[in-house]
Amino acid sequence: MKKSPFTILNSNEIYAINSRIVEACKQTNGNDEYLMKLCMLLIAANDDLRKGLGRTFNSEFTSALLLGDEKRDNSFIGLRDYIHACCNSGDDAKEEAAYNLSAIVEAVGNNLQRLPYATESTKLDVLFEKFDGPVAREALATITATDWLERLKARQADFEKVYQSKIGAEAGVDMPLVKNSKDAIITYLKGLFAYITTNVIHDAAQFGAIEEKIDGIITDAVTIARSRATRIENTEKDAVKAAEQIG
Repeated sequence: MKKSPFTILNSNEIYAINSRIVEACKQTNGNDEYLMKLCMLLIAANDDLRKGLGRTFNSEFTSALLLGDEKRDNSFIGLRDYIHACCNSGDDAKEEAAYNLSAIVEAVGNNLQRLPYATESTKLDVLFEKFDGPVAREALATITATDWLERLKARQADFEKVYQSKIGAEAGVDMPLVKNSKDAIITYLKGLFAYITTNVIHDAAQFGAIEEKIDGIITDAVTIARSRATRIENTEKDAVKAAEQIG
């Protein structure tokens, strides 16, 4: 049997892999009394884990944040690029206004869309504050960019609502219950794996199928976890590059 990937799985992933393994055992070896006792213990531990996770259980915060961040990023890029384009409009008044606005954007960060969520929010707040000055407001009106800015503000407000909801949900997590239930799940699964591995040697016909199914489940879990880790690593690299450019 493949090595268990518990150390690289988050809580929701542990819940999912546990559920799939229990279901596979019921379907393949439902008459094995000892195996079913282990499955009952795993189900109980999974119930505790779900309770401990509260509103963060299988939450859509991650996808909602990604979508919200993409929308505000696109709005910022649109405003930034529009301002830059107006620097070469051929109209002296518009070009002067655009150059002033472009200097503000550059001072705050031309690539702030690459920063981590919270840092980008802070930078956008600074940008909004600077654009709220009388000179900046007049410049925005001169190049008819006020609507661009209002769109960015709306997208930022939408993102912040989701982000604050996520923080609130995480504050409600029962960490001791989550830890204890995860520890229990891992202990029971290790016992289940050992039981199946031992019995495969003596009765491959009875236990070979469940071993193969569990190996497939583990492979799926490792693929998902590594993909998540890669996304996080790439995001951190982009943040470092952006910070270096801004600095």
